[in-house]
Amino acid sequence: MKTLRYVIPLAALSLLGCETQTSEEAQIISKLSNCEKVLALVDQHPKQFSSLRLNPKNTGAITVWDARHHLIGKDCQVWGWGNNKTNYMCSKTAPNKAVAMEYFTAAKTFTESCIGNSWALEERPRKVGTGIKATFSRPNSETVVAMHAVETNGLFNNEWTAYFFVGDGNDSL
Repeated sequence: MKTLRYVIPLAALSLLGCETQTSEEAQIISKLSNCEKVLALVDQHPKQFSSLRLNPKNTGAITVWDARHHLIGKDCQVWGWGNNKTNYMCSKTAPNKAVAMEYFTAAKTFTESCIGNSWALEERPRKVGTGIKATFSRPNSETVVAMHAVETNGLFNNEWTAYFFVGDGNDSL
């Protein structure tokens, strides 16, 4: 029964591999719980999220694809860089640190409830920029689930952004 828990979300996400998504496929995906979506993303990471990538934009150092599936909001992306590393990333802008920390804490609590006891949580300040990072990892796996709350200084105002990642860990952030 536990295996079936992963098969249905994986099958739904694999439907996204088609160039266009039918309304039937969209309905299947919309019926998945957020936990099923997170677990399916974890399972898609070893395949470099190949069925989720659309419209590649190569910036030299990284390639950024639009994502066919959006866990949060409508601006999720897949990032790829050296040595075939990939991340699925979603972000949500907050007007201030308090709101960003609410997003961060909610994402961390939610993720912990979905992924199970085999994952370990490490939480620490970010190495780059002002903010905090929480990373869930498990032994013998390249895949991590991470969330960040980061100060994003703009030209006219200072905001904070909460990020949700599934993919390869990056210790330098």
